[in-house]
Amino acid sequence: MDTLVLRVVGMSCAGCEQRIDAVLRRVEGVREVIADHTTGAVRVRVGSELADRGVLAERLDAAGYEVIEGVGR
Repeated sequence: MDTLVLRVVGMSCAGCEQRIDAVLRRVEGVREVIADHTTGAVRVRVGSELADRGVLAERLDAAGYEVIEGVGR
């Protein structure tokens, strides 16, 4: 199982953390989501290549958040 760390712009409160958790848990292969609005980081444990960085970024973009590139596994 891999862990991806995404830097997310627009996450400003606990409600955003919950929304991001709900959005990403719908992606096949996502096992765990830990979002922290104070750091802007989202850690995602994935158990499948179906949940790659691009798919996660697309889902977050559709939910109104921006993923900044350059943060990896």
